[in-house]
Amino acid sequence: MRKTLLAIATVAAMGTASTAALAQDAQQQQQAMPQAEQQAEPISDAMLLKFSEAMKDVRDITGKYADEFQNAENAEEAQEIQQKAQEEMIAAVNDAGLTPQEYNMIVQQAQQDEALRARLQELTGEDA
Repeated sequence: MRKTLLAIATVAAMGTASTAALAQDAQQQQQAMPQAEQQAEPISDAMLLKFSEAMKDVRDITGKYADEFQNAENAEEAQEIQQKAQEEMIAAVNDAGLTPQEYNMIVQQAQQDEALRARLQELTGEDA
């Protein structure tokens, strides 16, 4: 599971516009919902499998652009790299069968719910 959390942290640490935009969209949706509706909805194993596929792809994309982003010569170049990474991450999430909002909802729930993290670990076979 440590790898899973590391992948989530890596995406956040890279500071890509996609992660920020996806997280901001999810946060805005949560703030718009009444408190009762913010309760964690059950996440099916099928959805977790889609999430694990998307997460692997997002982690790969993050790795692909991390050095390039760190070595950008100026802010404009860094922004272009972020945009490319964002587009690829969103496409990867969509290709896995999730919306960016669903992906972020699972990330947020996994960060707060130990049982969900355990289920995800069980489905993906990743070590803690």
